[in-house]
Amino acid sequence: MKTKDLILETAKEIISQVGFHRATTSNLAKAANISEGTIYRHFESKEDILLHILAGLEESFSYYIEGVRQKLDKDECSFDMIMADYFTFVEDNEVDMKIMLSTYGLLDSSKRLMAVFLKNLELILEDCIKVGIRKGILRDVAVEENATIIMTIIFGLTRMHLYWPNQRDVRTEAIDFCRRSLLK
Repeated sequence: MKTKDLILETAKEIISQVGFHRATTSNLAKAANISEGTIYRHFESKEDILLHILAGLEESFSYYIEGVRQKLDKDECSFDMIMADYFTFVEDNEVDMKIMLSTYGLLDSSKRLMAVFLKNLELILEDCIKVGIRKGILRDVAVEENATIIMTIIFGLTRMHLYWPNQRDVRTEAIDFCRRSLLK
């Protein structure tokens, strides 16, 4: 593993365990078994490390969105698919998601990324609803409002999954609820 990648992976572990403010470059260097100077050869600051972590998460999310967009373009989209793919994305990026959520109130870059997440999720849900209405599968509903409601449910389920993993998993029931709410 390259040193830069080692630093990022170690930083993810430390930040997700103790939080951004309590994570130090000294602790990071010790955990990665490198010198603190090595960190500064690759990153300008602890904030720069965080920006790289968030940039990686944003890139991964872009791939998820692009995959959904390709399915939408082929009319192969469903709520089940969007939600299943989204929750797979969350599970694959669990530590990064926790870091984004835990630094939301601290850094503008986290706020911006969260806004990008929510807006893109809402937009693909809007398009999915439009496809369903056009196909005659879904009722003719207020698209934007319903997409916002579903996005809010999905994001709430994300937080439950990440922060309260011992709670009963109601994702399947949530998908069924959303589907029942919109089906003709």
